[in-house]
Amino acid sequence: MQSKRQDILGKTIALLLSLQIFLIGFQAKIRIDQGNSNIEALTWIIQQYIPVLVKIRSLQNKKQKKGL
Repeated sequence: MQSKRQDILGKTIALLLSLQIFLIGFQAKIRIDQGNSNIEALTWIIQQYIPVLVKIRSLQNKKQKKGL
């Protein structure tokens, strides 16, 4: 029961992180359409992705520690 709950929670977190990445890309497109340069948009994207990637790495580390 606990394992199934954790599996559902993990999938939900993965879905939300994927949605967040999608929305960052969509917002970057809007920024370009509003007149920002491609480089400015790319810099903004990188700044937005870093916290998401850190969170993903943190979740992977927790999962590995539980597996050991």
